[in-house]
Amino acid sequence: MNLEKQQRGVVLIVVLIMLGVFSVIVASMLTSSNVNFKIAGNQQYRVEAKLAASNALETYISNPANFSLPLPTTNSNVESDFDGNGVADMVAVVPPPSCLRIAPVLRSELSYPKDKDCIRTAQDIDANIFRDEEGIATVTNSGCVKMTWDVQANVTDTVTGTNLEMHQGVYLRAALGTTCL
Repeated sequence: MNLEKQQRGVVLIVVLIMLGVFSVIVASMLTSSNVNFKIAGNQQYRVEAKLAASNALETYISNPANFSLPLPTTNSNVESDFDGNGVADMVAVVPPPSCLRIAPVLRSELSYPKDKDCIRTAQDIDANIFRDEEGIATVTNSGCVKMTWDVQANVTDTVTGTNLEMHQGVYLRAALGTTCL
């Protein structure tokens, strides 16, 4: 009978140890799942910020007035509503574009009739535009220039702490004589 009481005490100790181990395992699983939820939430906020920036860039680029001289001097704010409740979830700020480089459009790059303005513009500016200093005809440059612009969108969400900067290059043709500012 004395042996039986000792065994019951050992079983109780083993059960309590097992219960403690299982409690630690369950607690670590709960902590791990909370971390996973935070990671998934952060990924969702980042994707939403990318969508807001992309939407802002497309909206800005689709307006030709944003690339005509004189350039806009103020930032453009583009709101994005992801859940359709009529309230902006994120706002992207698009500063005026910056011109990276300008280069002549070669006549070999022209496609008639799409580029007929490049041919006509050059002849309107200077009838001898396709001649070099000695008066010999050249066929290299057209009456247009290639302008490469950088458009940037910044998204900062104070609620989620998301911060994203996205750039988009834009290639435009302009009349000969147009300069980068």
